[in-house]
Amino acid sequence: MPNKEKCLFVFEGEKTEKQIVWQLEKNFLGEKFAIKCIFDAEIYQLYQKMKDADGFPVDLVNLLKERADNAEELKDFDRDSFASIYLFFDYDAHSTLADDGKIKEMLAYFNNETENGMLYISYPMVEAIKHFPDEETFKNLIVKCKGRNCQRIDVCPDKDACLKEPHYKEKVGKECPKINLHKISFELWCTLIKAHLCKMNVILGNDDVLPDSIYTQLEVFEKQMEKYITQDCPKVAVLSAFPLFVLDYYGCETTKEKLKGN
Repeated sequence: MPNKEKCLFVFEGEKTEKQIVWQLEKNFLGEKFAIKCIFDAEIYQLYQKMKDADGFPVDLVNLLKERADNAEELKDFDRDSFASIYLFFDYDAHSTLADDGKIKEMLAYFNNETENGMLYISYPMVEAIKHFPDEETFKNLIVKCKGRNCQRIDVCPDKDACLKEPHYKEKVGKECPKINLHKISFELWCTLIKAHLCKMNVILGNDDVLPDSIYTQLEVFEKQMEKYITQDCPKVAVLSAFPLFVLDYYGCETTKEKLKGN
């Protein structure tokens, strides 16, 4: 388990991610678990900022300092100040910059919290943690993810209806209005974490139970690609990054203990 006094969280956005992590700190991780910074752009912009002909040589902490709020937060720190770095971004396959190859590269690079950092992806977006109509519905909950980026959009017989579908945030708001990120109880967190971890386990080809092994985020992405993203109608299984982080942070047995009885 990493030293949480030297932990950095990097978020794609500010409002929703901070609400989620505040609730996780309150219920699972402890107050002020990590220093928090906002990249304030999609993962594809992070890719563009970090990669050049030599790969990913850019220092992430220095890159974050380019944003004024981060510069103040990180003024006394450099990369060596942190024992662990975690990044939380959306899949955002509808983005004009979306590229599955870039996601794969980023997950391969950010694959260790004590080295380059550990990247977690929410499918399709951070609002996945709220997209929980009920336990049974969630198990099989998949959503279209590419919109106009779908390679078959011009020959799809459902093109018009597909392009008129509401944005994912709006869809979640209509289907799951009762989940308030400001008021997620410990019991509800346990339910959500268990549901997402069991679903991840199924996506990876295992039983509908809490995982007995730790899997890489690249393995999760490759299974999403194999089973959903590369199909004629590109979709993803709804899956939040934050429960996956909890599993990695605590390990399988401690996670099960923390969730026991809920």
